[in-house]
Amino acid sequence: MAAMSDRLYVDVNILNQGGLNLDQWSDLARNVTRRVRTATERYGDAGGTGEMGEQFDQNYKPGEWKALEFLTLLEKGVGGLSESTLLVAKNFERANDDADGATPHE
Repeated sequence: MAAMSDRLYVDVNILNQGGLNLDQWSDLARNVTRRVRTATERYGDAGGTGEMGEQFDQNYKPGEWKALEFLTLLEKGVGGLSESTLLVAKNFERANDDADGATPHE
């Protein structure tokens, strides 16, 4: 069995890239949410009135609300992970820079 190292190695560039990738996913979720919201506002009365409109509202609207809620939560969740990941990368980079600055160089 290989010996475990007591050291932690963090590839700050990879961590930072992960944060940027998460940010792109957040942007994508935001754009999809905006497009879905625009479409549902524009065509919200597509079922018309009468029995067809009632069926539309009864069967379509709950799914619409749940989809919009999911997309909004996805955007916020992924966006929060992006911010946190980028902050962690920055903190590791600062810690590394501080350690390098505190180490005597020959």
